[in-house]
Amino acid sequence: MTELKPPMDFDEQVEILMRHGMVVNDKEQAAEILRHINYYRFSGYALEFRRDVNSSNYIEKTTFEEVYAIYKVDQQLRDLLRLYIEKVEIYYRTQIAYGFTSSICQTAPYDQHYDEQNYSSVEKFNKVKDAVRDQKRYYKDSLVIKHHREKYGDKLPLWVLVEMMSFSCLSKLYCCMRNKEKKLIANMNGVNANTLKNHLHALSTLRNKCAHAGRLYNVELKPPVKLSQQFLKKNPEVSNSSLFAYLLVLIKRLPDRIDKKDLKDQVVGLIELNNEKLDISLMGFPSNYKDLLNNQVI
Repeated sequence: MTELKPPMDFDEQVEILMRHGMVVNDKEQAAEILRHINYYRFSGYALEFRRDVNSSNYIEKTTFEEVYAIYKVDQQLRDLLRLYIEKVEIYYRTQIAYGFTSSICQTAPYDQHYDEQNYSSVEKFNKVKDAVRDQKRYYKDSLVIKHHREKYGDKLPLWVLVEMMSFSCLSKLYCCMRNKEKKLIANMNGVNANTLKNHLHALSTLRNKCAHAGRLYNVELKPPVKLSQQFLKKNPEVSNSSLFAYLLVLIKRLPDRIDKKDLKDQVVGLIELNNEKLDISLMGFPSNYKDLLNNQVI
C-alpha cells in the first residue's frame, strides 16, 4: 500500500504546481491564496487544464491566475444560487405543511402527522423522525419551541416542525408521504408528484453544495433532474446531471416570476462578465442557454 504524501508548506505547494507545468506569475501571491484555499480544493478547478485524465501535468501556458479566476466565479455562483434556493425551501416548507395537514390533520388531537400509518414508508418516516428529534434538541431554546411545549407538550404542529427541518429532511418527508398527499401538494404547484419529489431532492443537494462550498464547475450532479421528454428531445445537448439543468429546475420551482427573472438575469450577467475565463460547457450550458433560461421565466 502506498504511503500518504508528506505535508507541505504553502510555498512548497506552489512549487509543485509549477513542477507540473502551471505558470505562476506571482509566487508570493499564489502562496497567500493557497493559505486561504486548500490546495486540494484549488486543484479541482484545474482539472480541465490537465494534459489528460491520467496526468498531473498541465497544458502548456496554463496559469495559476486563470484557475483562480474560475474558482472566484464558482464562489459567486454558489453565493447567488443559495439566496434563491432559500426562497424555494421556505416556500415548500409552507406548501408541504399546508397540503399534508389539510388532508390528514383534520380531527382532534390534530397530531396525525406523527402517525407512521399516514406514510407510505414507515422506515423512511422513522428516519425523518430521528432527524427531526435531533433538530428539536438543537432548537430547544427557541421561544417558539418553548411556547408549544409549555402549552401542548412534546408534540408540535407540522407547520412548526417544518421550520426546524433541513431542506434535505423536508425533501425526505415529502418522499415518504402517501401518493394522495404527494399529488395534492404537487397539484397545488402545477407539477407531477414524481417530478416534484425529484426536484426537491435535487435542490436540497444543490443547497448543501452551495452551503458547504462544494465545487459546481466541471462536476456531474446527482440525482439527475427530471426534465420533460419534449424538452430533452428538443435540446439533446442539455445533460440532466449538469449545473445548467439544476438551474432550470431552480428557476422552475421559484414561486414568483420576479425572482425567476432576477435569478436568470444575474446568472447571465455573471457568465457574460466572465465569459473569457470560463468554458461554460463544463457547467452544461449550451450555446443557446440565454433562450432556454428566458423560456423558464415566461
